[in-house]
Amino acid sequence: MNPLGTPLVSVVIATYNHAPFVQAAIQSVLSQEGVEFEVLVADDGSTDGTADLVSEMSDHRLHFESHRNNRGACVVTNELISKARGEYIAVLNSDDVWLAPDKLAYQVSVLRTDERLGATFGRVEFMDRSGARIEKKSLHFGNVFDQDNRSQAQWLRRFFYDGNCLCHPSILIRKACYDKLGMYDNRLRQLPDFDMWIRLVKDRPIHVSERALTGFRILPGENASAQTPVNSIRTINEHYFIAERFFDGLDPSMLQAVFEGRLTHPVSEQNSGIEAALLLLNTEVPGLAVPYQFLGMLKMHDLLADPEARAVLQSQYGIDDRWFHQRAGGVSNDTLRNEILRLTAETKELRESTSWRITAPLRSLSSMLRKH
Repeated sequence: MNPLGTPLVSVVIATYNHAPFVQAAIQSVLSQEGVEFEVLVADDGSTDGTADLVSEMSDHRLHFESHRNNRGACVVTNELISKARGEYIAVLNSDDVWLAPDKLAYQVSVLRTDERLGATFGRVEFMDRSGARIEKKSLHFGNVFDQDNRSQAQWLRRFFYDGNCLCHPSILIRKACYDKLGMYDNRLRQLPDFDMWIRLVKDRPIHVSERALTGFRILPGENASAQTPVNSIRTINEHYFIAERFFDGLDPSMLQAVFEGRLTHPVSEQNSGIEAALLLLNTEVPGLAVPYQFLGMLKMHDLLADPEARAVLQSQYGIDDRWFHQRAGGVSNDTLRNEILRLTAETKELRESTSWRITAPLRSLSSMLRKH
């Protein structure tokens, strides 16, 4: 039970230049029923009057602060989470809305029913600038958030090979998870939520509801998700940074469970690093092969410099310097250049075929979930 006067849920909204949408987003929170909550909103240096529009709204549950300088959505969101008093945290983008007045109450009941769960997510309905519904079948990523529930190992496998598929503004998460695992990494612009989900799933199971809980607004070309060459390159690099930490904390039994059927040998303490390097090297998923293979080469380079690992590589895997020379000849900057050309061509095709309604870098779609 929460102490008297303490909200059960803290809703955090970092907003930036969303004047046409921010009041609707906040009102969809204030309309929630059946649970005590607070709404923490911070403007991150907007120049379009967003702060003035939020200031016009009056509700004892609404707490607003305005910042002069734009510092980034992760910085502002992390500050709001650190100030939150609730046992649970909900995050909402300032251009999205919640669809049902029992969104929070329903999700609280899910987490209270199963104390093992770290967080619960929901599905979405897509909408355009005016709020009109966009049919999922008209979007090439329309069903990305329609996910079945999985074990922790199955989620990690899904993340490794297919990227993100969880809708950030649909989440309700225990504040204790942020306290233990840390918050969002502002060094990442495209994929900070995806990085968070990997850390979360390593620690606790999660739940995805079949209910559509969030109205997710598509604003092509106006945010971090726009598929420009710069964003595409940044996304590839951020997949590299995330993959570098992907295997941290995975003991041999979990590594075996996550990648069953993809491993060269059964995993042990002696070969877990080798198996991780080979998983990266052998990835051929478009968009992920480039960062994974570069990282795999680096890991294998380090393993061959370690006498104990080198002995295992030679005796169990038949891997030596000659093998490394051959593999090093197959991963090049040309691969990265070709990947960018492919992404640019896909962007042109999407623009022409959908009248600029959709943009989503790579397979992960993580940057679609962070539209600041």
